[in-house]
Amino acid sequence: MVGQREDAQDLPHNVPFVALGTALLWFGWFGFNGGSALATGPTAVAAAVNSEIAASVALFLWLLLDWARHGRPGLVGLCVGAIAGLATVTPAAGFI
Repeated sequence: MVGQREDAQDLPHNVPFVALGTALLWFGWFGFNGGSALATGPTAVAAAVNSEIAASVALFLWLLLDWARHGRPGLVGLCVGAIAGLATVTPAAGFI
């Protein structure tokens, strides 16, 4: 009853849903970051471009870390990296 589980596995249950959720978040994040300027202009464009660059770089670096740690790249690690990049760039997306 008390203690670690005997069959403890820390594997994702539905990887396609993780990828779908990441794609939907990534798409919506452009509207959030680009629309935060409340106008079309250089700040909105910079926010959208910086959001894409930050998510892509974080995705790639997380994929490399996942590969180095587990010996193979994984889709879940790729998705986690993309969301981490989007969340990190959000406060200053239009001013980087």
